[in-house]
Amino acid sequence: MTEALWAPRPRPSPGPAAVPVGAWTPTSPIDLTVQRRQLADALRNSPGPAGADDGVDDGVERLLLAFEELASNALRHGRAPVRAGVTAFDGCWLLEVSDAAADRPPTPAHGRDAAEGGLGLPLVARISAAHGWQIDGDRKNVWARVDRIPAGRDPSNPGDSGAAERLFGAIAGFSTALGFAPTTRLTGPVSRLPGDLVTSLVAVVGEALTNVARHAHANSAEVDIAVTADAISACVADDGIDMAAAPRNGGLADLRRRADWHGGTLTVRPGALSGTRLTWTVPHHMTSPGPGAQ
Repeated sequence: MTEALWAPRPRPSPGPAAVPVGAWTPTSPIDLTVQRRQLADALRNSPGPAGADDGVDDGVERLLLAFEELASNALRHGRAPVRAGVTAFDGCWLLEVSDAAADRPPTPAHGRDAAEGGLGLPLVARISAAHGWQIDGDRKNVWARVDRIPAGRDPSNPGDSGAAERLFGAIAGFSTALGFAPTTRLTGPVSRLPGDLVTSLVAVVGEALTNVARHAHANSAEVDIAVTADAISACVADDGIDMAAAPRNGGLADLRRRADWHGGTLTVRPGALSGTRLTWTVPHHMTSPGPGAQ
Protein backbone atom coordinates (compact mmCIF):
# COMPACT_ATOMS: atom_id res chain seq x y z
CA MET A 1 0.00 0.00 0.00
CA THR A 2 1.30 3.44 -0.86
CA GLU A 3 2.16 5.48 2.20
CA ALA A 4 -0.46 8.11 2.91
CA LEU A 5 -0.34 11.28 4.94
CA TRP A 6 -1.04 11.02 8.66
CA ALA A 7 -3.82 13.58 8.89
CA PRO A 8 -6.75 14.31 11.21
CA ARG A 9 -9.56 11.94 10.21
CA PRO A 10 -12.52 10.57 12.16
CA ARG A 11 -12.13 6.90 12.94
CA PRO A 12 -14.48 4.36 11.28
CA SER A 13 -17.65 3.49 13.17
CA PRO A 14 -17.54 -0.24 13.99
CA GLY A 15 -21.33 -0.53 14.32
CA PRO A 16 -23.52 -2.63 16.62
CA ALA A 17 -22.09 -5.98 15.40
CA ALA A 18 -18.55 -5.08 16.47
CA VAL A 19 -16.73 -7.40 18.89
CA PRO A 20 -14.24 -5.95 21.43
CA VAL A 21 -10.98 -7.93 21.30
CA GLY A 22 -9.18 -6.29 24.23
CA ALA A 23 -7.95 -3.10 25.90
CA TRP A 24 -4.56 -2.33 27.43
CA THR A 25 -2.76 0.49 29.29
CA PRO A 26 0.98 0.13 28.57
CA THR A 27 3.40 2.14 30.70
CA SER A 28 6.76 0.79 29.42
CA PRO A 29 8.29 -1.10 26.46
CA ILE A 30 8.25 -4.25 28.60
CA ASP A 31 4.47 -3.90 28.88
CA LEU A 32 4.25 -3.84 25.08
CA THR A 33 5.90 -7.26 24.79
CA VAL A 34 3.47 -8.77 27.29
CA GLN A 35 0.42 -7.03 25.84
CA ARG A 36 1.34 -7.94 22.28
CA ARG A 37 1.31 -11.58 23.39
CA GLN A 38 -2.04 -11.04 25.10
CA LEU A 39 -3.48 -9.58 21.90
CA ALA A 40 -2.15 -12.54 19.88
CA ASP A 41 -3.72 -14.95 22.40
CA ALA A 42 -7.03 -13.07 22.31
CA LEU A 43 -7.14 -13.29 18.51
CA ARG A 44 -6.24 -16.96 18.53
CA ASN A 45 -8.78 -17.90 21.21
CA SER A 46 -11.72 -15.72 20.18
CA PRO A 47 -14.41 -17.46 18.12
CA GLY A 48 -16.35 -15.77 15.37
CA PRO A 49 -15.54 -12.34 13.92
CA ALA A 50 -12.87 -11.45 16.49
CA GLY A 51 -10.84 -14.61 16.00
CA ALA A 52 -7.87 -15.40 13.79
CA ASP A 53 -9.21 -17.82 11.18
CA ASP A 54 -7.15 -19.96 8.84
CA GLY A 55 -5.80 -18.00 5.88
CA VAL A 56 -5.62 -14.60 7.62
CA ASP A 57 -2.25 -14.94 9.43
CA ASP A 58 -1.00 -12.02 7.34
CA GLY A 59 -3.75 -9.78 8.76
CA VAL A 60 -2.97 -10.88 12.33
CA GLU A 61 0.73 -10.14 11.80
CA ARG A 62 -0.03 -6.68 10.44
CA LEU A 63 -2.33 -5.95 13.37
CA LEU A 64 0.27 -7.04 15.94
CA LEU A 65 2.94 -4.94 14.24
CA ALA A 66 0.68 -1.87 14.07
CA PHE A 67 -0.23 -2.34 17.75
CA GLU A 68 3.43 -2.39 18.77
CA GLU A 69 4.39 0.58 16.57
CA LEU A 70 1.52 2.90 17.57
CA ALA A 71 1.69 2.06 21.28
CA SER A 72 5.48 2.49 21.28
CA ASN A 73 5.11 5.85 19.56
CA ALA A 74 2.56 6.96 22.18
CA LEU A 75 4.89 5.95 25.01
CA ARG A 76 7.84 7.79 23.49
CA HIS A 77 6.17 10.95 22.26
CA GLY A 78 2.79 11.14 23.99
CA ARG A 79 1.74 11.73 27.58
CA ALA A 80 0.47 9.20 30.10
CA PRO A 81 -1.86 7.49 30.43
CA VAL A 82 -1.55 5.57 27.15
CA ARG A 83 -4.51 3.37 26.23
CA ALA A 84 -4.78 0.85 23.40
CA GLY A 85 -7.80 -1.10 22.21
CA VAL A 86 -8.76 -3.42 19.37
CA THR A 87 -12.26 -3.99 17.98
CA ALA A 88 -13.24 -6.51 15.29
CA PHE A 89 -15.91 -5.76 12.66
CA ASP A 90 -16.72 -6.33 8.97
CA GLY A 91 -13.63 -8.39 8.14
CA CYS A 92 -11.18 -6.03 9.76
CA TRP A 93 -9.85 -4.77 13.08
CA LEU A 94 -9.88 -1.21 14.38
CA LEU A 95 -6.80 -0.41 16.44
CA GLU A 96 -6.97 2.72 18.61
CA VAL A 97 -4.12 4.13 20.69
CA SER A 98 -4.69 7.28 22.72
CA ASP A 99 -2.62 9.45 25.05
CA ALA A 100 -3.00 12.73 26.91
CA ALA A 101 -0.76 14.77 24.58
CA ALA A 102 -3.55 16.33 22.53
CA ASP A 103 -1.12 19.08 21.47
CA ARG A 104 1.31 16.64 19.79
CA PRO A 105 0.02 15.19 16.50
CA PRO A 106 1.57 11.97 15.11
CA THR A 107 4.48 13.12 12.94
CA PRO A 108 6.45 10.72 10.70
CA ALA A 109 10.22 11.25 10.65
CA HIS A 110 10.47 13.04 7.30
CA GLY A 111 13.28 15.57 7.11
CA ARG A 112 14.39 15.17 10.73
CA ASP A 113 16.83 13.12 12.75
CA ALA A 114 15.81 9.46 12.79
CA ALA A 115 16.88 9.28 16.44
CA GLU A 116 13.84 11.38 17.30
CA GLY A 117 11.58 8.48 16.29
CA GLY A 118 8.48 8.46 14.12
CA LEU A 119 9.86 5.94 11.63
CA GLY A 120 7.13 3.45 12.55
CA LEU A 121 4.30 5.69 11.36
CA PRO A 122 5.08 5.23 7.62
CA LEU A 123 5.22 1.48 8.22
CA VAL A 124 1.77 1.48 9.85
CA ALA A 125 0.49 3.58 6.94
CA ARG A 126 1.67 0.93 4.50
CA ILE A 127 0.26 -2.10 6.32
CA SER A 128 -3.14 -0.64 7.22
CA ALA A 129 -6.14 -0.11 4.97
CA ALA A 130 -6.88 3.30 6.53
CA HIS A 131 -5.39 5.39 9.31
CA GLY A 132 -5.66 8.78 10.95
CA TRP A 133 -6.05 10.59 14.24
CA GLN A 134 -8.49 12.84 16.05
CA ILE A 135 -8.82 14.77 19.29
CA ASP A 136 -11.33 13.42 21.79
CA GLY A 137 -11.64 15.92 24.64
CA ASP A 138 -8.16 16.25 26.14
CA ARG A 139 -6.79 13.11 24.45
CA LYS A 140 -5.24 12.34 21.09
CA ASN A 141 -6.61 9.18 19.50
CA VAL A 142 -4.50 7.57 16.74
CA TRP A 143 -6.23 4.78 14.81
CA ALA A 144 -5.56 2.25 12.07
CA ARG A 145 -7.93 -0.10 10.27
CA VAL A 146 -6.25 -3.41 9.48
CA ASP A 147 -8.05 -5.68 7.02
CA ARG A 148 -7.83 -9.42 7.61
CA ILE A 149 -7.26 -9.91 3.88
CA PRO A 150 -5.89 -6.94 1.89
CA ALA A 151 -8.21 -5.50 -0.76
CA GLY A 152 -7.89 -7.33 -4.06
CA ARG A 153 -6.15 -10.37 -2.52
CA ASP A 154 -7.76 -13.76 -3.10
CA PRO A 155 -7.03 -15.90 0.01
CA SER A 156 -7.44 -19.09 -2.04
CA ASN A 157 -4.75 -18.00 -4.49
CA PRO A 158 -1.26 -17.94 -2.95
CA GLY A 159 0.23 -16.29 -6.04
CA ASP A 160 1.97 -12.94 -6.01
CA SER A 161 1.88 -11.67 -2.43
CA GLY A 162 2.98 -8.16 -3.39
CA ALA A 163 6.08 -8.76 -1.24
CA ALA A 164 8.53 -7.12 -3.65
CA GLU A 165 6.49 -3.91 -3.83
CA ARG A 166 6.09 -3.80 -0.05
CA LEU A 167 9.79 -4.36 0.58
CA PHE A 168 10.99 -1.88 -2.04
CA GLY A 169 8.55 0.72 -0.71
CA ALA A 170 9.57 0.19 2.91
CA ILE A 171 13.28 0.45 2.10
CA ALA A 172 12.85 3.51 -0.10
CA GLY A 173 10.97 5.19 2.75
CA PHE A 174 14.24 5.41 4.71
CA SER A 175 16.08 7.51 2.12
CA THR A 176 15.37 10.80 3.89
CA ALA A 177 16.35 9.54 7.35
CA LEU A 178 19.55 7.96 6.00
CA GLY A 179 20.50 10.81 3.70
CA PHE A 180 20.87 8.41 0.75
CA ALA A 181 18.93 5.67 -1.03
CA PRO A 182 19.92 2.15 0.07
CA THR A 183 20.87 -0.34 -2.62
CA THR A 184 18.26 -3.12 -2.68
CA ARG A 185 18.55 -6.62 -4.16
CA LEU A 186 15.83 -9.27 -4.04
CA THR A 187 16.67 -12.76 -5.27
CA GLY A 188 14.58 -15.90 -5.48
CA PRO A 189 10.77 -16.27 -5.39
CA VAL A 190 10.14 -13.37 -2.99
CA SER A 191 6.65 -12.85 -4.39
CA ARG A 192 5.61 -16.33 -3.22
CA LEU A 193 6.38 -15.74 0.46
CA PRO A 194 3.51 -16.13 2.93
CA GLY A 195 2.16 -12.91 4.38
CA ASP A 196 3.43 -13.41 7.94
CA LEU A 197 7.03 -13.71 6.73
CA VAL A 198 6.66 -10.69 4.44
CA THR A 199 5.43 -8.61 7.37
CA SER A 200 8.33 -9.82 9.52
CA LEU A 201 10.80 -8.98 6.73
CA VAL A 202 9.38 -5.44 6.47
CA ALA A 203 9.76 -5.02 10.23
CA VAL A 204 13.26 -6.52 10.32
CA VAL A 205 14.61 -4.43 7.47
CA GLY A 206 12.94 -1.34 8.92
CA GLU A 207 14.50 -1.88 12.36
CA ALA A 208 17.92 -2.57 10.83
CA LEU A 209 17.80 0.61 8.73
CA THR A 210 16.59 2.57 11.76
CA ASN A 211 19.74 1.44 13.60
CA VAL A 212 21.87 2.51 10.62
CA ALA A 213 20.19 5.93 10.56
CA ARG A 214 20.58 6.43 14.32
CA HIS A 215 24.00 4.98 15.04
CA ALA A 216 26.12 4.17 11.98
CA HIS A 217 26.88 7.60 10.44
CA ALA A 218 27.03 5.72 7.15
CA ASN A 219 27.35 7.01 3.59
CA SER A 220 25.80 3.93 2.00
CA ALA A 221 23.88 0.79 2.87
CA GLU A 222 22.89 -2.37 1.04
CA VAL A 223 19.83 -4.54 1.64
CA ASP A 224 19.95 -8.08 0.25
CA ILE A 225 16.93 -10.35 0.62
CA ALA A 226 17.29 -13.88 -0.70
CA VAL A 227 14.77 -16.72 -0.87
CA THR A 228 16.06 -20.24 -1.50
CA ALA A 229 14.48 -23.66 -1.23
CA ASP A 230 15.55 -23.89 2.41
CA ALA A 231 15.78 -20.43 3.92
CA ILE A 232 14.96 -16.75 3.74
CA SER A 233 17.67 -14.26 4.63
CA ALA A 234 17.76 -10.50 4.97
CA CYS A 235 21.18 -8.87 5.12
CA VAL A 236 21.66 -5.15 5.84
CA ALA A 237 25.24 -3.88 5.49
CA ASP A 238 26.52 -0.32 5.89
CA ASP A 239 29.88 1.46 5.60
CA GLY A 240 29.61 3.44 8.85
CA ILE A 241 30.86 2.76 12.36
CA ASP A 242 30.06 -0.46 14.20
CA MET A 243 26.89 -1.13 16.20
CA ALA A 244 28.46 -0.58 19.62
CA ALA A 245 26.21 2.44 20.19
CA ALA A 246 23.02 0.55 19.42
CA PRO A 247 21.05 -0.42 22.56
CA ARG A 248 21.12 -4.21 22.93
CA ASN A 249 17.76 -4.33 24.70
CA GLY A 250 15.98 -2.28 22.05
CA GLY A 251 15.65 -2.87 18.31
CA LEU A 252 18.25 -5.65 18.12
CA ALA A 253 16.42 -7.56 20.84
CA ASP A 254 13.26 -7.31 18.77
CA LEU A 255 15.08 -8.66 15.71
CA ARG A 256 16.36 -11.62 17.73
CA ARG A 257 12.88 -12.27 19.04
CA ARG A 258 11.49 -12.26 15.51
CA ALA A 259 14.21 -14.68 14.39
CA ASP A 260 13.43 -17.02 17.30
CA TRP A 261 9.75 -16.66 16.49
CA HIS A 262 10.33 -18.27 13.09
CA GLY A 263 13.00 -20.72 14.28
CA GLY A 264 15.85 -18.69 12.77
CA THR A 265 18.94 -16.72 13.75
CA LEU A 266 20.30 -13.17 13.88
CA THR A 267 23.98 -12.29 13.52
CA VAL A 268 25.55 -8.84 13.82
CA ARG A 269 29.20 -8.61 12.75
CA PRO A 270 31.69 -6.01 11.55
CA GLY A 271 31.71 -5.47 7.79
CA ALA A 272 34.59 -6.60 5.61
CA LEU A 273 36.14 -3.12 5.50
CA SER A 274 33.99 -0.99 7.81
CA GLY A 275 30.52 -0.68 9.23
CA THR A 276 28.23 -3.52 10.24
CA ARG A 277 26.70 -6.53 8.55
CA LEU A 278 23.40 -7.70 10.06
CA THR A 279 21.96 -10.99 8.82
CA TRP A 280 18.51 -12.34 9.74
CA THR A 281 17.80 -15.88 8.54
CA VAL A 282 14.76 -18.14 9.01
CA PRO A 283 13.80 -21.55 7.58
CA HIS A 284 11.70 -21.40 4.43
CA HIS A 285 9.37 -24.23 5.40
CA MET A 286 7.96 -22.39 8.43
CA THR A 287 5.05 -20.33 7.12
CA SER A 288 3.67 -19.00 10.39
CA PRO A 289 4.89 -18.38 13.94
CA GLY A 290 4.52 -21.08 16.55
CA PRO A 291 1.98 -21.02 19.39
CA GLY A 292 4.38 -19.28 21.76
CA ALA A 293 5.21 -16.40 19.43
CA GLN A 294 5.27 -12.92 20.84
